[in-house]
Amino acid sequence: MAKLTQGTKLYWIKDATTVVAVDAVSISGISAQRDSIETTTLSDNAKTFAPGLMSPGSAQFTIQFDPSNTAHKDLHAAYVAGTQIKWALGWSDGTAAPTATAGAFTLPPTRSFMSFEGYVSDVTFDFSLNSVVTSQVSVQVSGMPTISAKA
Repeated sequence: MAKLTQGTKLYWIKDATTVVAVDAVSISGISAQRDSIETTTLSDNAKTFAPGLMSPGSAQFTIQFDPSNTAHKDLHAAYVAGTQIKWALGWSDGTAAPTATAGAFTLPPTRSFMSFEGYVSDVTFDFSLNSVVTSQVSVQVSGMPTISAKA
């Protein structure tokens, strides 16, 4: 069954036990593309390939940036510091938030999640006319994202 986007929430671990919720306007691009290993020999008429390692891509999310919002300031500080962050994307099929212990997520079984690690690689600001200030946040994913389905 299709899942609605409304109710989706992004979380990140700030320190060993603090989980920060991000109210995003949009989230996209959490991906990993498989590399190709060329296996062509001199006797082949066309190139041949074997599957290689996964190359994680980037995730992007847009927030309505507020410099007085502690979560936004903390996220920007993590960007400036180049901090590797653990992320969990809670799907709309539940509302329970994850918790953190010793820097690792504990995901509630009452909601589906996509988890990944990565660092904030870019934060751009948009000050368009007749709009609110937004920031496009890019995260370079490290390793393979995992999906855990609601129980």
